Amino acid sequence: MYITGNSGTGKSSIAKALSAQGIKAIDIDDNLCHWENKYTHETVGLEPGSSDEWHEAHDWVCDIERLKKMIGIAGDVVVVGCPANQDECLDLFDKFFVLQCRPETIVTRIQQRDDNDFGKHPAEQKRILDWQKTFDDEMIQKGATPLDAERPLSVVAAEIAHTIRPF
Repeated sequence: MYITGNSGTGKSSIAKALSAQGIKAIDIDDNLCHWENKYTHETVGLEPGSSDEWHEAHDWVCDIERLKKMIGIAGDVVVVGCPANQDECLDLFDKFFVLQCRPETIVTRIQQRDDNDFGKHPAEQKRILDWQKTFDDEMIQKGATPLDAERPLSVVAAEIAHTIRPF
């Protein structure tokens, strides 16, 4: 199962909640993704408030081969993330969800999180919210089932867990 969503929709929190329930979950943003120059494929670091030009030349990408290996080792696993190249891995999963919430919720969650600085800069927040305007619909068109991430984390995690273990 794959769960995606814009920054601030709760992907990492869902992975942690599922892991706490004994469900194997991998947050690819934690260890399988990196910023990469689109043209040179050089791995680079993100500077808070990077310009639009910088973002046009760089992507947050997942090492798909490493992901395949991790899935092969883990077996039944929930993978969460939102890399630019996620289309390359969608066929690895039998179910695909997109977490959705209001822009205000996204900004509040990003500002309150203490384990990730991405999105805290106003320019990044604007970019995230602009991207959200089309992202959810694109994911649904690609086959994602929408999940209302405005609900409490425990409720969303329970719904996902129920799709894995229906009884």
